[in-house]
Amino acid sequence: MISKYFSPAWVLALNLLLFSSCLNSSSEDVEYSPDAQIYAFSLSSTTDTTDVLSDTEFTIDQINGKIFNKEPLPYLFHVDSVLLNITASSTYYPFSAVKLTLNPDSSYYWTETDSVDVNRLQRITTTAPDGLTNKSYDFELRIHQEDPYILSWEQKKSDYLPLPFDSQKTIAFKNRFITYLKSGSSIKALSSDASDGTNWSTVNPTGLPPTLTLSSLTPTQAAVFGLDSTTGTVYQSSDGVNWGKVITPYTVKAIYGELPLATHGAILAAAEIDGQLTFVQTDDFTVLTSLNKVPTNLPVKDFSVTKVDLPEFYSKYLIITGGTTTENLFNNVVWILLENNGSITHIHSRIPNTISLIGSSLFFYDDKPYLMTSASGKNKLMYSENFGLDWVETAENQLFPENFTQRTSASVITDEDNYIWIFGGISGTQTQLADIWRGRLNKFDTN
Repeated sequence: MISKYFSPAWVLALNLLLFSSCLNSSSEDVEYSPDAQIYAFSLSSTTDTTDVLSDTEFTIDQINGKIFNKEPLPYLFHVDSVLLNITASSTYYPFSAVKLTLNPDSSYYWTETDSVDVNRLQRITTTAPDGLTNKSYDFELRIHQEDPYILSWEQKKSDYLPLPFDSQKTIAFKNRFITYLKSGSSIKALSSDASDGTNWSTVNPTGLPPTLTLSSLTPTQAAVFGLDSTTGTVYQSSDGVNWGKVITPYTVKAIYGELPLATHGAILAAAEIDGQLTFVQTDDFTVLTSLNKVPTNLPVKDFSVTKVDLPEFYSKYLIITGGTTTENLFNNVVWILLENNGSITHIHSRIPNTISLIGSSLFFYDDKPYLMTSASGKNKLMYSENFGLDWVETAENQLFPENFTQRTSASVITDEDNYIWIFGGISGTQTQLADIWRGRLNKFDTN
């Protein structure tokens, strides 16, 4: 006897020939596939009005025999019955049988039209087209058991900075946190591993003038830049400790940060050129590429900035808020800056006029921009679902704890482990704070 495996089309053709004529015998027998693997799996339910279930992607672990959704379904999601969509290796000869095992112990053979109690579904056992080979898959429908959008906070340090000091700024640079302090005529600094944030050591920065504007400190991958706003002089450091003056072709008035999709240098800044405040782009401030005029009332000092640079979206830009203008007026507008055909264009976010942006802090978290504001004796968070155009307040599950001191001008940093770090700031009584807070959404807690 000669045994062969045929493609589904050939198997179908041979079956038709054998059925239509029994007179012609053959020494060749058709052997059906022993492949019992599930190649695609999905669920749907008529009671799932939001189509969350039908859009859920399931992982099929062929080695360990498991089917599960890697991304858990929303908190409190519930359906009783579902329809299964199970795909075999061949549409011509699917499984000869599919058995479902439910919890508590019961089982039955499934047909495509069966409604299945998904909350009891425990195992799926398939029988290959050959009628002999079996494969079992443990099934798990993962659902968030706690509200994934609760933002939990803890105070990491209560008094980590030497008092007194006049201003402060914390940056993340080369896997370290560095907090700079201006105290009288000197600038001091402390450093900590960015994965810790609790053990700090004193460092002695050199080459920085006492007139440096700490809020201007801007880290890039290669260096940290800072600006003396009184003279327009830029300073640079490759380690955050040893600093040197940069000779610039123009007087620099503001450093806005690394601009996504930049074509004339990674850093966007503002410089005084021919008597006009002009956008410039640069890599290290030794060469400044002039662009277009800076719009009136764009802040140039003490502002907060965050970058929108998601790989899956084409739009990439900077969001800027707070700070003061060249006329020393407070800025209460959220600006969106992006490069378009060799110039910097801008739009204003839609945010309620009742929100004060003085001393507010921007940061990017959970694939969206967040804004920490201060009013009525407390801080609150706002966020934007459309990347900075419209802003709404967070719900009660993202409130700050009762013992979180109201503050403005805090340094807010997010890290690769999805933590939000808040360093110091200025209290409602206008005193410098020396504490550290860390928060994270429940959805990122893997413990």
